[in-house]
Amino acid sequence: MKEIMYYVQDQALDEREHMIMKRILFAGDSITKGELGCGYLPLLARQVPAFELINLGMDGDTVLGIMNRTTSHLREDSTYDLIVIAAGHNDIILSDFMKKSNIHVSIVKNLKKKGSVAASDYDEFISTYTSFISAVRDIAPAPIMVTTMSCLNENLSAPTNKNRFIYNEGIRKMASEFNLHLADIAEEFDSVLKQRNCRDYFMDSLFESLLFDKRLSKTPGKADKLSEKRSLHVTIDGIHLNSKGAEIYSTLLTSKLTWMYKNT
Repeated sequence: MKEIMYYVQDQALDEREHMIMKRILFAGDSITKGELGCGYLPLLARQVPAFELINLGMDGDTVLGIMNRTTSHLREDSTYDLIVIAAGHNDIILSDFMKKSNIHVSIVKNLKKKGSVAASDYDEFISTYTSFISAVRDIAPAPIMVTTMSCLNENLSAPTNKNRFIYNEGIRKMASEFNLHLADIAEEFDSVLKQRNCRDYFMDSLFESLLFDKRLSKTPGKADKLSEKRSLHVTIDGIHLNSKGAEIYSTLLTSKLTWMYKNT
């Protein structure tokens, strides 16, 4: 797949040429790709204009699929100053889909054909993720940042979020053990949602989410209209970001990147 590059388009060309550009690779799923709902990387690009942000997100991808795509990409180009990995949402989502309708199961099977195979449980998820980190370090010298997962249903009591809490704790422990940078997105989302009256909504209308929502997301302001229509706060469907959710991501990542490179 062809990666997407972000930088501040209105920055004067001669000014950009004299800036010390940091190249950052963002490897992830649809949250990173940003075409369904609001993307956080365009916001981040405006907040950190001295960074070139390369988007390697893909809809529906799992930690295994992201690992394979990222390592393949890095074998072609490993000249990054930082590699940010945002994985795990679909490992939980696709496992949940297997308990639902034939349509949900069909989606899982189609994603498997593309290499997006969900971890069967927590242990397999962490094992695959640690293999991912080791594989990246074997190829690229850049430091690695991992993110915890944002909400999987704005209702924090939902089963998908209970699994997310467990998986996120594993990501935090992995970051500590492997001396990785950590952007604790989950902490920020959970803090916001604990203060809200949140409905139980988890891609309730699957066809709308996968077909119509992406089309509507291309029109400015429509993603937030979907959130408003569905009485949601930080997402358009319980998972994919509205402008508030994208802002949470970009604000935290801006803070992390500024701190990392404040002396450069």
